[in-house]
Amino acid sequence: MQPARRARVRLAVFVTLAALTVASTGMTLAADRGGVKSAGRPAWDRRTDDAVRLIVTFRDNASRTDARALEDSATSLVAFERAAKRAVYQTTQTALRSEKRRLERDPSVRTVQVSQRLYRAVDPEDEEFWDVLWGLHNTGQTIQASAGVANVDVDGRESLGVVSGTGVIVAVIDDGVDFSQPDLAGQAWVNPGESGGGKETNNVDDDANGYIDDVNGWDFCHDDKTVHDPDDDFHGTHVSGTIAAKLDGAGIVGIAPGVKVMALKFLGDDLACGWDDQAIEAIEYAKSFGVRISNNSWARPASALPFGDPADDVPLYEAIEDSGMLFVAAAGNSAQDLDNVSRPSIPASFDLPNILSVAAVDNTGQLASFSNYGETSVDMSAPGVSIASLIPDYGINEAGYYYLDGTSMAAPHVAAIAAVVGSQTPSILTTPTALKKRILDTAKNVGDTGGLTLTGRVASAAAAIDQTEPTALPPNSYAFVTGGAIGSTIKTRVRWPAGTDDLSGVASYALRQSVNGAAWSTVAASTTSLYTDRSLTFSTAYRYRVRAHDRAGNTGEYVDGPQVRPKLTQQNGTGVTYGGTWTTRTSSSASGGSTRYATKSGAWVQFSFTGRAVALIAPKGASRGSAKVYVDGTYVGTTSAYRSSSQSKIVLFARNWGASGSHKVKLVLTGTSGHPRFDIDAFAYLQ
Repeated sequence: MQPARRARVRLAVFVTLAALTVASTGMTLAADRGGVKSAGRPAWDRRTDDAVRLIVTFRDNASRTDARALEDSATSLVAFERAAKRAVYQTTQTALRSEKRRLERDPSVRTVQVSQRLYRAVDPEDEEFWDVLWGLHNTGQTIQASAGVANVDVDGRESLGVVSGTGVIVAVIDDGVDFSQPDLAGQAWVNPGESGGGKETNNVDDDANGYIDDVNGWDFCHDDKTVHDPDDDFHGTHVSGTIAAKLDGAGIVGIAPGVKVMALKFLGDDLACGWDDQAIEAIEYAKSFGVRISNNSWARPASALPFGDPADDVPLYEAIEDSGMLFVAAAGNSAQDLDNVSRPSIPASFDLPNILSVAAVDNTGQLASFSNYGETSVDMSAPGVSIASLIPDYGINEAGYYYLDGTSMAAPHVAAIAAVVGSQTPSILTTPTALKKRILDTAKNVGDTGGLTLTGRVASAAAAIDQTEPTALPPNSYAFVTGGAIGSTIKTRVRWPAGTDDLSGVASYALRQSVNGAAWSTVAASTTSLYTDRSLTFSTAYRYRVRAHDRAGNTGEYVDGPQVRPKLTQQNGTGVTYGGTWTTRTSSSASGGSTRYATKSGAWVQFSFTGRAVALIAPKGASRGSAKVYVDGTYVGTTSAYRSSSQSKIVLFARNWGASGSHKVKLVLTGTSGHPRFDIDAFAYLQ
């Protein structure tokens, strides 16, 4: 499709009027930076390639030749220390699980440990204004008189401990960026073709790209290399702070303090700025340097077209389509459902797979009152109300830290998440749709935006970078379920403890069972429960295994519980003893064809067994009463067999333990007035 003509249309930044008022009235987070400590350069990033190292310790003395013998096509020896009986091997993330298991199975190996990255003791919480960065870490703190809801954030605290975005460039296509702001000093991208040897200021287009001395980017408004003009550029500077403010113990910190920001200025108060042809040129500039992520906190509501036609948006559409980058776009601040407007917000509403559009939520997880939304038009949400970040020094405040509202503030949270994902897995940067999918798939279900965006979720940096498999714990509790009747089977509750995960959290579990040692079969492919009720056949052996899935899509290994076998002992079987007067009664409804009953207070029955669970099987009815229950000599309660109508073979009482052992269960009749009878049908137990 070709445009009818090339429209020249002014674009606007997405900040709410309330936020602009805040900026103009000089409300600040702090008045100065006096006495701020400096913690040096951050080092939060871990390996950015596919290499993983395994530390292997040997049981006995080993030689380098022995260590070499454990190499294979997927694993190579990196280091060997004879005295420590230790070797280091390098493998890949893809082969990690299988290679770790292979090495662990070798009889000469004592332990295998994945070598994890350690970091300098530079803590994001040491930043001056950490407590107001609710978008990174929301504990429910009050921000500008508004109490938050814990965990409504992008999990920036967690992600900063893993990866910082090192090696990634983010193009901030906006107004300019003030890199003299202390938290952005040194965070600018530097054009290698226009730097070094005086190239920065030689007034020569050294890299022959059509832009002279474009060291940190370009100003497409004024067609010069100056990416910041006095008394301008509050918006791009604020956006850049959320992305890349330094981790240095002062001021604030961005989600990706290791990235470099390419400043591409095309917006501004000057009427020479903010036109769509300038936006197109900025996009193409970023593309020419291979930039894979851009933040775009700007738009033109189509309803605001002063002339031309929406069809004229083809050049902008095609520039984004051909950019090769993940194009993170603010959804806009018109409080509109973009699914149901005839002239939507551009470019967020462009139907392009490499655009990721972002709505804004407040610190309680509610959609911001100003934010556009749309179940198909807007992808996800991120913090965008009372966002503290940087602005240039306008002579109002030397520190330059301000709160602003807008989907403009939400988008850079997501662009920064894209950067840390790309830093961790560089190959994903070449496929913007894969990067977008990763961010969407790992968004978390907090707040209340269901049905308002495609995912209905809030972006999560920690989940997006989570590549570690969760750890499940084996089934450890097997208990008979009371209240139902037995037949050839008995209902048994299989329970396992909650698993653990380092970043994104366990999302669900898979459960399998093996019967009499046969192949494993799936009981539940995905369940959020920590137990399942199964009907187990008596005298049959069962084993259960469980594994965990985390919110990032990682799946752990299965862990197996013990083998269990339900057994049934009749009322006159081995281990059952009686005291007092008991009468045997033939009954076709009893599990073994008969029951034994007593009516006098003090009559007792005891069952001795070895197992991990036990249950009393008895009939219920209007003539039945109660008995006190003692387990291993300790009174645990009273059980009643009374019911207005009769029932047979009911699990009346149950008890279980964490491991198999020798136990005694004793019942002593209470002689209930008017209905003193108590019957014993059978005892069930788990071997």
